Amino acid sequence: MATFQNRVKAIEKEMTNSEKKLLSVLTSTEKPFLLSMNELSKLSKVSEPSVVRFYRRLGYSSYQELKVALAQENTSGNEARNIFEAIDLTDTTEQIFEKVLEQTVVALNTTKHLINYEAVERAGKLLVHAKRLYFFGQGVSGIIAGDAAHKFLRLGGTVIHLTDPHMEAIAASHMNEEDVIVAISHSGESQALINGLELAKQKGAKIIVITGFSKSSVAQLADELLVTSSTETNFRSDAMVSRIVQLTIIDCLYVITVLSKGKPAIEAVNVSRLAVAKLKT
Repeated sequence: MATFQNRVKAIEKEMTNSEKKLLSVLTSTEKPFLLSMNELSKLSKVSEPSVVRFYRRLGYSSYQELKVALAQENTSGNEARNIFEAIDLTDTTEQIFEKVLEQTVVALNTTKHLINYEAVERAGKLLVHAKRLYFFGQGVSGIIAGDAAHKFLRLGGTVIHLTDPHMEAIAASHMNEEDVIVAISHSGESQALINGLELAKQKGAKIIVITGFSKSSVAQLADELLVTSSTETNFRSDAMVSRIVQLTIIDCLYVITVLSKGKPAIEAVNVSRLAVAKLKT
């Protein structure tokens, strides 16, 4: 279960001034779970609709759900004493493993509560109907894009994995409204990727973006936006953690696509497995 603090960390780099005011009151009040929405609104000097937008952005369905979460964490105090917050130079191998694993689990759980499931569903529909499917990504994101292409290639059809900016630009210049790009970028600010996506968008291609920042430049080009959650800690950047979340989202999109296409997709997967099996000794 993603804690309140985990959810806050997932959006803290993109918080609005109103959200910062609300967070300040909630973290400085001894028992914030006792505050009514009206009291929180007045103390923060923001409107009640701003409070609603804040708890919804954190993944809570109601203000009451937020209060319950705050009460539980205030009672347990687990977040304040969370040993998984940072890796220390003196940690043992076992401690490092536990902390790295916990950081990943937290990122997955937080993404579970923050992701837009309707956007995931719509993205799945785009993938099902794509005439040509492209996976764009550079650097580490290019490796994730390659893994994604490997999965979707099993379904047959045209699946293309590109990591070179020049190749992306060339491909984009020949796209049309039947083409779909899955663009992966944790920061969402890779200028080379942005250039390729802008050209593809001009040609009518649909763009699915997987990124860690909803307000990034790449995110603004998305027809469907899937935002991941991760937390930067000592010795491990948030981009490192985000890889696992990105892979999980891609796995979900793959399963959704297979189920949507039904029997033909399952038969295609079996054909692909047989082709690979023949290569094994």
